[in-house]
Amino acid sequence: MRGLRTICLPSILLIIIVAAASAQTRSGMISGRVLNEAGTPIRGCSVTLFDSHGSRRLAITDASGSYRFEEIGAGRYEIFAESQAGKAAREARISPAVDIRDYNLVLSSKPEAIRAGDASATEDRARPAISIEEAQSLKTQIVDQNRQIEKLAAMVQELKSRLDANETTHPAVVESKIDDAGGATGKTDQDQAQYERQPGPRQDKDKPKSVVDQLIRPKLAGGQFAGSEGLLKSDRVKLGGYADFRYVTRGLDEGFEIRANADEANPGRTATTNFKRNTFIAPRAVIALAAAITPNLLFNSEIEFEFAGKEVEVEQAYLEYRFDRRFSLRGGVIVPPLGRFNLFHDSNLQDIVTRPLVSTFVIPSTYKDAGIGALGSFKIGQRSTLGYEVYIVNGLRSDEGGEFAREGGLFESKGNNRFFDNNPQKSIVGRVNFSPVLGVELGASGYRGKHDNQGLYNLSIWALDWKLARGGFQILGEYARASVQRPAEDESEIAAREFLLSLPRGDYRNTFEFFDQNINEVLFDKPSRSLDGFYVEARYRFRPKWWTSHLEEDASIAPVVRFDQVNLDRQFPGFSFPLNMRRTSVGLSLRPTEAASINFAYHFDKKPDLFLRLPDSRPFPPYFTNLGIKGFSLGLVWAF
Repeated sequence: MRGLRTICLPSILLIIIVAAASAQTRSGMISGRVLNEAGTPIRGCSVTLFDSHGSRRLAITDASGSYRFEEIGAGRYEIFAESQAGKAAREARISPAVDIRDYNLVLSSKPEAIRAGDASATEDRARPAISIEEAQSLKTQIVDQNRQIEKLAAMVQELKSRLDANETTHPAVVESKIDDAGGATGKTDQDQAQYERQPGPRQDKDKPKSVVDQLIRPKLAGGQFAGSEGLLKSDRVKLGGYADFRYVTRGLDEGFEIRANADEANPGRTATTNFKRNTFIAPRAVIALAAAITPNLLFNSEIEFEFAGKEVEVEQAYLEYRFDRRFSLRGGVIVPPLGRFNLFHDSNLQDIVTRPLVSTFVIPSTYKDAGIGALGSFKIGQRSTLGYEVYIVNGLRSDEGGEFAREGGLFESKGNNRFFDNNPQKSIVGRVNFSPVLGVELGASGYRGKHDNQGLYNLSIWALDWKLARGGFQILGEYARASVQRPAEDESEIAAREFLLSLPRGDYRNTFEFFDQNINEVLFDKPSRSLDGFYVEARYRFRPKWWTSHLEEDASIAPVVRFDQVNLDRQFPGFSFPLNMRRTSVGLSLRPTEAASINFAYHFDKKPDLFLRLPDSRPFPPYFTNLGIKGFSLGLVWAF
């Protein structure tokens, strides 16, 4: 019953938030055409939409001079159009009664003669015509526009040099690329608008988009470029990345890597080594390089330097051709879409430095692979989006550099899969994500493939993920389960499992030699047939004036709480397997700017029902340092 309650927790929270999000006000659309004084459509003209709070959105007219802004809430707006032919401005309004508007703009070469084109209201067919009261209100608003022209003209002048540079971009491509830049997850502007750091101004979002920016967004905004907006950038190439430095108690996060380093320095001394260490650690520094080879052909890459340069890995290096938002081809070294966290695992995206347990032991931590596949997204109505991503890859493995074991789950199953396959069969991995309304995203992922050298046994993984946002509040999480086909258990493995199942709940002590020979080698070192886990994380991001006034406009504070657990052998009932982990983390993330974080967290790790210890009180195995302890983590993360 206790396990059922923990599994139901994310589902209950999901239902509550979906119900709240569904009650949001209906959004509308503003569209129209830009013409010169002779009535000829203007192609490649920049059109800027300002809301009453000063936020702005940019569109570029197509060959027919048309522009469009979707997902517009009810309210008053200002529209500005500018090109070499001149400029124009007018006021617009969206209301619940009339939520689709067409506004034509006629450019004038005389600054003092900026005037509005003809406007017409295109209504939903089921709705009545515009009322007299609305028409009178609109007339008053247009008169008031003259008082705002001086302010808006100054803003246009400020953007002129940037917009002029953007006009040289291929105009037929710009319209689709601005909406398509979501990259791997098939995101649209919904994800950009509801992106993690909202609601807060970002200085970079007012800059015109280069060709490479149109093709790929940073992961901060739902794309696949690691880091922020790019430290060095030209029209077609950008260089960025992120770095991660932390202090952790007792090897909370990187216990397996610490074990490997300690064993390498002290070979054969696992029985006597004390792995409970409070330590500073530099887990990774990532350099990202992306290039728009053509307006439709993209190269994206990440080079990861782990543990202060001890290991260097290619995390991503792929080529992608984008036909349109519904279909793109991608091939190379990729980050497979197995759960949302695997796609967005970068340290600068997190508010707690430790990774979720399920995204470490059930879905291999930072799983990357070599393969080829397709991705895209579809609009469903005016507010909903359906995205997909699917690949054929080399796959995970239980040998030739990979390992399945009860003591580590699938943590070490990646092996050398980016360089060669260990069997003739290929694996398939994919994800479908659905956003019914702004601020709600639901995802389902799956993986299946042979894992052994002979290609006899399958590994199957499936996952459900969710991300729900309302204002500054967010709740996200993931559930994953893996099924492993393997040879039949021998007598010693069965005997070890039955021995542990026969023990009452409690704290048991014995020698390293006894545990190692009777339990570890015959049971813990062998793979389980089924394992699963989940996490739920909630945060509230806010921007008090006393904080932003001393830092950047996008500075924020976010209290955060996470609950996660992993069951490394589901043949053991409840939480009784000795190496199961359950953790509650409570923390605070301080961001002096969107791209950097200083975060603190306190972690409470529950003891499994059967807890094995050595005579000196160390857990068994000795490198499972987080079993039943309390720990602290401090993270310093920055992106560029």
